[in-house]
Amino acid sequence: MSSPRVVDTNIDHMVRIAILQIVSLGTKHGIFSLLAKEPTLQELLDRVGLPNRALLVKFVSTLQDLRIVEVRAGRLHLNGFSYTLEIPPDKYDLLLPDWVSIHEEIYRMVDYAFITPTHPHILMDFDKDADFWDMRMSTSFARAYREVMADVADLGPGSAVLDIGCGSVSPEFFGRIVGYDGLYLGLDYSPALLEIARSRAEEKNLPVSLKELDARLIRPVNEYDAVLMSFVLEYIPDRAKVLKNAFETLKSGGKLVIVEPFRDAFENVSALEFFEALNRDFTGFPTVREVTRALEKMGFDFKTERPGRSILVVEKV
Repeated sequence: MSSPRVVDTNIDHMVRIAILQIVSLGTKHGIFSLLAKEPTLQELLDRVGLPNRALLVKFVSTLQDLRIVEVRAGRLHLNGFSYTLEIPPDKYDLLLPDWVSIHEEIYRMVDYAFITPTHPHILMDFDKDADFWDMRMSTSFARAYREVMADVADLGPGSAVLDIGCGSVSPEFFGRIVGYDGLYLGLDYSPALLEIARSRAEEKNLPVSLKELDARLIRPVNEYDAVLMSFVLEYIPDRAKVLKNAFETLKSGGKLVIVEPFRDAFENVSALEFFEALNRDFTGFPTVREVTRALEKMGFDFKTERPGRSILVVEKV
């Protein structure tokens, strides 16, 4: 059984490597050498020569978030930047290997994205590139956070689970846990990912229900012991509405379990956001405060628990 510490440690390392990739991109495309001349943003866009100017603007914004660049009197200035890649000895055995090759593929996609956002080598669409996302959801890192979610949600045989943004792998994983005495409903707006999930569930004769549905359109019908959301809020623009609908489906004492690289828990996470934004639906990672404040404003009674920096458990009181 994985621990929250495993999930947090690997997200930390994803951020570390993303920062190094940002520096690599800035060097490879001559962006840093041009920034040394303290140009305006427009001058930089004109001189770099990368066709996808919108992505270049996002890149400069990321440099600002990372405090590599700042704007003074309308001009871009490079700050003295140093970054220490530090991994405590007691965390080496927590690092999981197979997500690295997935992220390396995403890093390569950025070069194509600088040409055009619709380049065929960009494999970040949930439907068109469902096979890539299925590989990503099948890593040991993905299994680790599912194990943590099942543990903190107290899932077992007979549990009723609503999985929002279930993807292609979670239905099989959680379906095995709740069994035939339980209830598992997986929702996703990608028909291609759901088809993969459905094929797996049918092959193994698992008692899961799957439905193609935008999370914003959830209507409380059944009551659930747990509502799960793993790496989902980052693709939802109207998060408050989804949180409201999700929380209303919970039984009293039920738990909403959210896994995300929360912006208020992971430093420099904007480096990771730059690459994740190759998916056109990506809206940015949420903050824990954003989630709890939204539920407070809607008048829900709840208590929270933080098993890890990437994990938020909200129990309905």
